[in-house]
Amino acid sequence: MTHDLDDGATVRRFRWVNVPAPVLDSPHRLAGRRVAVCNGTDAAAESVSVALARRGAVCWRPGEPGAPDAIVDLTLPDRFDPRDPHAADKAVTRTLALLRHCYPDWAEEVDARRLAYLAVTYLDGESGYRGDPIYQPLGGLWAGLAKTLPREIPNVNARVIDVARPDLAELADLVAAELYARGPAEIGYRDGVRRMLVPRPEPVAAPTVTLTEDDVVLVCGGGTGIGFELARALAREHGCRVVVTGRAQPPVGTEDWLGLDEAGFEAYRQEHLRAAAGTGRGREVRGRLGKLANLRALQANLRSVAESGLPLRYSRCDHADPADLDRLLDEIGPPLAGVVYLAGVDRPARLPKKSDIDFLAGISVKVTGFLRLVTALRERKPRFLCASGSLTGRLGGMVGELDYAAANEALARIGLWAKATSELDVLTVCWPLWRDLSVSSNMDAALKYMPAMDPAEGLARWNAELLAPHVGEAAFLGPIGPGVSLAQAGQFTVEPGLPGFDEVYPKIFHRGEPLRWRPGSTLIAELGFSADTTPIATDFLVHGDPALPVTILLENVLRSCAWLVPEQPRELTGITVNPAGLRLVGGTLALERRAEVDADGRSIAVSVHAGDTAVARLTVRYGDPREPPPLAIPASAGEPIPAPPGPLRWRGAIVRLAQWRRHPGGTLTASVQHTEAADVWAAEPAPEPPLPISALENILRMTPLDPDGVLRIDRLVLGQQPGRADLVLGDPSAGAWCAIDRQSGRVALNLRRSNHRP
Repeated sequence: MTHDLDDGATVRRFRWVNVPAPVLDSPHRLAGRRVAVCNGTDAAAESVSVALARRGAVCWRPGEPGAPDAIVDLTLPDRFDPRDPHAADKAVTRTLALLRHCYPDWAEEVDARRLAYLAVTYLDGESGYRGDPIYQPLGGLWAGLAKTLPREIPNVNARVIDVARPDLAELADLVAAELYARGPAEIGYRDGVRRMLVPRPEPVAAPTVTLTEDDVVLVCGGGTGIGFELARALAREHGCRVVVTGRAQPPVGTEDWLGLDEAGFEAYRQEHLRAAAGTGRGREVRGRLGKLANLRALQANLRSVAESGLPLRYSRCDHADPADLDRLLDEIGPPLAGVVYLAGVDRPARLPKKSDIDFLAGISVKVTGFLRLVTALRERKPRFLCASGSLTGRLGGMVGELDYAAANEALARIGLWAKATSELDVLTVCWPLWRDLSVSSNMDAALKYMPAMDPAEGLARWNAELLAPHVGEAAFLGPIGPGVSLAQAGQFTVEPGLPGFDEVYPKIFHRGEPLRWRPGSTLIAELGFSADTTPIATDFLVHGDPALPVTILLENVLRSCAWLVPEQPRELTGITVNPAGLRLVGGTLALERRAEVDADGRSIAVSVHAGDTAVARLTVRYGDPREPPPLAIPASAGEPIPAPPGPLRWRGAIVRLAQWRRHPGGTLTASVQHTEAADVWAAEPAPEPPLPISALENILRMTPLDPDGVLRIDRLVLGQQPGRADLVLGDPSAGAWCAIDRQSGRVALNLRRSNHRP
């Protein structure tokens, strides 16, 4: 059974592929920056330090005052040895020590250009996706960490570059060039070509594996939650025998806490937490109570299976212990058809509150057990080995999940290594949250990033993956939500095939280059427009010069405010625009947009400057506004009238010039044609505008500037669905204008101007 978005699916299946990346062309930001270089070989660290110094950077060393501005992490340069799953531990703890030192300073930084973290990995030069043997798949630890770091430190420019080997001659120069560069978070260099990863939708292939009652599937770490539901589905749908493992010994059945109902166990839990209060044993007691809750869930699962008669049993096993794992595999014997590995823990905590021991333990559960499993299965050769990963590794995790993201990304890279270096058919599946089955203390934050997946759909997709030819890694993405961070937006390759693309792409497109950023408070960004990137700028003239239309400026403001208040604004007030400041000079226009959330949290004050010249000011307001009544559509045909002369002129090539008509009583009307987004922007794809461009621009043709050359609009209210309008109406004497979609009768916008001007 497979699903697709067309039949109500909540996720789509993707694979990541390498494509050529644009040649690096960014201004050097290294002059005066203090940069710390850690890990790697002494020779490589020295070479990188020299290359940075040549570009004006200053080498910062532990023990010096303050914190560095940037970190270059050369990670683990040794060739991978699967017999040593803890080979990265010392390098990881050095990384953590340096990040903890920087954390107090970095976490409070509002300058969006100062901080940088760059990790160098040694996979294959294509981030592990080339298909060749991977030099050091444990580099995935730093890749997952780097992609999650901006969640905890909003203004850090965290990136990863991957090369095939640590002895690459040009490595130092690549590091110096990429450290403060913008763009994708993951860049690879192979054979002199710069590459980046992009997600491409790809349906699962037709099945090539069958499971029968003679087969055994081993589900490692699946005593509760998602793992047990998969085991139950395999046994039910295929009739195969399933062995589920965990490290816990099942309850004997006589425990006092086992027979309690949910309310009784909660009372039991609260009683023990109260007893531990003030004793210093709170963490220990919470951990023990958590284990008891898992044992209760395990017992309930085993009881339900026994009642159903499914061929499923539980076996205690520590997969990190080779002897214990061999015992289990020998016990299963030749009927072993496939293995699914789900072991993992997610205990979110910000880095300063997470010890090295806890951090490494979270990695070990994922990585060590899987490596032991790969080694043990080489001779046994099951038909498939599937690792259960997470999108926290592929896309970055939530606050407090640095270790969980690192572990999942390393797991996926080790899976690719195993597929390329053994005869095992290895697959890693990267999942979002599962509704009602995933357990996360960051659930609310995670759901803002992507909705939870329907469990029935997830199980059906997983069954299909296990039986299909394995591709190394498959990821399942639902609609991308408003939780995408500002830093991620500059690094994440948003492809049109991604679910939720239409909602998230416009605000990423209009983000600009951040200068100062405080989440929920302030965003100051540089904007750049040109005749090449913004063709509509050649269609609008101010004093005879090409200029950015006012509507496009307002579109940028509306979209960018979503980074501060993740709602759809309905009202703009106090709009003042100096059109002369929107003129292109030499075919380009550089602006600075400043947005600050007011104390009430329900409005944003925005100003736009060109150098020292104020170009625009307005306030963006949230909530349902009091909408002005729409103007009545006249019954008469009206008389054609020209637009008044003035310093603003429209060529009419992109925004079609409407024929205005005056009706008895003074009402003006005009039919307008929709302006296509592809004519406004040269981008592919072009973002859809939140405003009816043609309608608003044609209204502005009829609203003269004030004597001081400034356009003032008291109030602009957007309709519930403001996108399209084909009729505009105006009452110049009252300063009232509106745009309407005649077919639906919806009002796209209402505009009010006072007739009393300075």
